[in-house]
Amino acid sequence: MNDRGTAAALRRAFDDAFAAAPASRDATSENVLAIRVAGDPYVVRLAEIASLHVDAKVVPIPSPIVELRGLAGFRHAVIPVYDLSALLGYAGGPAGRWLLIARREAVGLAFDHLDAHVRVEAADASATGDARRGHVHGAMRIAGEVRPLINLASVLDAIGERARGRSERRE
Repeated sequence: MNDRGTAAALRRAFDDAFAAAPASRDATSENVLAIRVAGDPYVVRLAEIASLHVDAKVVPIPSPIVELRGLAGFRHAVIPVYDLSALLGYAGGPAGRWLLIARREAVGLAFDHLDAHVRVEAADASATGDARRGHVHGAMRIAGEVRPLINLASVLDAIGERARGRSERRE
């Protein structure tokens, strides 16, 4: 299946998850997206994501914040888009073609590759993270592979701190 077909299938599954009645939610498992950032495997909790897009048009803007890729328009709103690999401490590389919009704030985070939508059992999650990368709070085992868990709240807090720091220096 090509990326557009995968995106359409994932979009349908994502939308269907909200249409289903929440009657028997199993507290011992959760939905995550298995993604790749700079080629490395990660997971993000689906509950922290408002929407997912592929090949979105991002308009570059001048900024002293190197992680800011630009602005994108979604659902009658213009949002800032950041490079998730840069926020995780990776050296600059090509722009990621996938984009997730955080649920907590209207902020886009670009990443390289979407592997799958997965339901992970609590037994496959741990509180230990990858100390080499910031914003990693735990890990999950998916298909025998341990993937660090990106905490989007931590990423958004860091973006806010950096933006506040820039505006305070200008005053």
